[in-house]
Amino acid sequence: LNLLMMPLNYILVDPNPIRRLHLTQVLKKIKNLNLVDEFSNAVEAQNFLDYNSVDFIFLSAQLPVYSGFDFIEKLKDPTEIVLMTEEAEDALRAFDLNLADCISPPFSLERIAQSVSRIEQKIKVNQSILNKVDEFIEIKHNLKTEKIAIDHIQWIEAVGDYVKIITSKKKFMVLSTMKNFLNRLPEEQFLRIHKSYIINLKKVINYSASSVNIENKDFPLSRTQKKQFRLSVSKFQ
Repeated sequence: LNLLMMPLNYILVDPNPIRRLHLTQVLKKIKNLNLVDEFSNAVEAQNFLDYNSVDFIFLSAQLPVYSGFDFIEKLKDPTEIVLMTEEAEDALRAFDLNLADCISPPFSLERIAQSVSRIEQKIKVNQSILNKVDEFIEIKHNLKTEKIAIDHIQWIEAVGDYVKIITSKKKFMVLSTMKNFLNRLPEEQFLRIHKSYIINLKKVINYSASSVNIENKDFPLSRTQKKQFRLSVSKFQ
């Protein structure tokens, strides 16, 4: 599977609605991109990223509440970033942080396409790692290393500092955060639908506006994840 045949998912974080509109119009002209969401501030963007992963972020350096650089420092997972700024010193800082690119207005199609090309090249470099979707996942359980078939996982539940993995055959308790464990699973097959639950979308029997049913058990569907859940589950229905 070639990752670059799949759309690159990105979010846009900029306080200026007119600039966001301009950027989205320009980015629509570049193939292989999918705008997942846009935000006017770092707080909303961070809330979104607590549940979701994207391939890259178009990020304004000047943001309300806390700045683009503060936002980068708070990022828990490495994500490619194109920084948008008018300040020369920001470009130097972006270089020091090894950001994918740093651009200043006016944002032309050619310049933005160059940024996207840089991101694609970075992904290609890491493709051998990123492409690897194993059929099994290794976990440490009861002082032993065990292999679990990914397709056998039905759901994952948060239990304090641990996650409980429910498979069709048995249960496992693993010391891990939900987010770290989700990052080890195929992104298109598993979704965190609530702070406490990650589900295997292949196992969904039915769902409503507020819950998802797997193995005759109902799981709460977070309001912030409704849209993403409907998009994701439709691939398996």
